Amino acid sequence: MIKGNKGDWSEFYAFLKILTEGKMFTANKDLEILKDNFYVVLKIIREETEGRKSYDISRGDGKVVISDESELLRDVVELEKLKDRVAKIFEEMKNSKSTTFGVLIAEETMRDLHCSQIKASSGRKADLIIVLHDKKSPTFPELGFSVKSMLGSPSTLLNASGATNFIFRIVESDNVSEDIESFNGALTVRDKAKHIYGSGGNLEYLGMSSEGFRKNLRKIDSNFPEIIAEIIKHYYNGKGPKVSDLVNYISEDTEFCSKLDLNKSDFIFKVKRFLSDVALGMTPKKEWDGYAKAHGGYVIVKENGEVVCYHIYNRDEFEEYLYNNTKLDTPSTTRHKFGDVYEEKGEKKIKYNLQIRFIK
Repeated sequence: MIKGNKGDWSEFYAFLKILTEGKMFTANKDLEILKDNFYVVLKIIREETEGRKSYDISRGDGKVVISDESELLRDVVELEKLKDRVAKIFEEMKNSKSTTFGVLIAEETMRDLHCSQIKASSGRKADLIIVLHDKKSPTFPELGFSVKSMLGSPSTLLNASGATNFIFRIVESDNVSEDIESFNGALTVRDKAKHIYGSGGNLEYLGMSSEGFRKNLRKIDSNFPEIIAEIIKHYYNGKGPKVSDLVNYISEDTEFCSKLDLNKSDFIFKVKRFLSDVALGMTPKKEWDGYAKAHGGYVIVKENGEVVCYHIYNRDEFEEYLYNNTKLDTPSTTRHKFGDVYEEKGEKKIKYNLQIRFIK
């Protein structure tokens, strides 16, 4: 039996629901489906380990034409045969109590559709590639969509790695004694920042572990690494995890605002841009060209079974959704090598990590 978690099965469910409905419904900033605002789907492409498979419904005759790159595969399946299974697959997926599980009716459907795996091959930013009938474009480009599930554990928007570490200098803190080892052993990663600030000390941003990620952030704004560093400082100092709340905190720091010559609306604009850029293509470890040209947007599987999308044309609503529904999170300190005070060239320093997760 093929097994996966709720996130894995949600990707297959989204593929099947969009395929059988032939539409992608959009949503407002509160994730409410807009029934009168949708895109007509012509084709869905799945990238599997064994190659690309195309599911063409452009003829509008109630059938899907399945083919692969080698042209050895060519099959036609009645969509009506699949429609009754969609709700059953969702209920089995939603009600499962196991971390990983199989869904028999989904596995049967996978065989009918010649799917060899539940989800897209790992390492790809796009989970589904979709060709839409777009009135705003005379062409029919292949657009990559990432699938996010609201079932199971909240998914990450920006995954932690060594590349997402920010480096700070500890200044004017009597609480960080000469015995750094004891200080590190006695306190959690969050408590260290509180102790530093509690003794009248401060954390001064020095730079990032990854020069590549720093350059990517500077494409949003030359000062954006420092803006994110300030947000991280407030998070680890116990100001709460929600992105929008943390932006409010840095906006209240008149000295910081004056230094960068920015105000609250500037911070909100830049952080929204950052969140959507991450969602649509930017990663910490790869040089980013600054464009989301190969990405169509986000597909979200809701808890009630609705599947909605934020298309790149609806970027304002998408950015508003991301801004109000993401939070910072603390990943493993040992795995990503951060959170301990260390001494370098006579200065005490500490690294804090950036990981962003959906609230639900």
